[in-house]
Amino acid sequence: MKISTARFLTAVLVLTFLGTTAFSQVAYFPKRSLDTSPNLDKLLIDSYSAQLKAFKEPSLFELSKSPTAQSYRFLWLRTFHHPIAVRLDIKADGAGILTTKVTSGAGGYEPGTLIENSKKPLTSQQTHAFLAKIQQTNFWLLPTATNDQRGNDGSQWMIEGVNAGRYHVVTRWSPKTGPIRDLGITLAIDLAGLNIPKDEFY
Repeated sequence: MKISTARFLTAVLVLTFLGTTAFSQVAYFPKRSLDTSPNLDKLLIDSYSAQLKAFKEPSLFELSKSPTAQSYRFLWLRTFHHPIAVRLDIKADGAGILTTKVTSGAGGYEPGTLIENSKKPLTSQQTHAFLAKIQQTNFWLLPTATNDQRGNDGSQWMIEGVNAGRYHVVTRWSPKTGPIRDLGITLAIDLAGLNIPKDEFY
């Protein structure tokens, strides 16, 4: 199996800056969920976990232990720009709470510290429209990774989902089209209203 240079370096750089002792005991991802190679899987899990810890984000994998929890998160790691995380937590009444966070680092390097953290309510109609996209894109049936990286600079798009005790994660590298790009844009642009300059949108 060919190991992506950028993915490997991203993981190594994060570990170099933070050190392995910086990780909490929280498990953000199940083992063997990001790659079939145990070594690369651990590097990727440590790398993405470091980003999520910098966001002070909860573990959706741990949340999946609750049979009533439903939540979706977009993690957007652009090599040279601030990391972004947008999470939609769905309440029992069908409405949602959207949490948007930005850290000061860069997606291909150290995550930095939290510089933006905002919440806003979504109507039941907005929430249902997003859940319809989850169904339309067959999110729960998508393979986690497709070894789609071309080149060393770009961005990792990750969508996680929790529903009725089930957890799923899907990652794509700089997607130009497809379900993960559609879901990420819906969360970050349509719902969160982030204003991303054209040259930073990749």
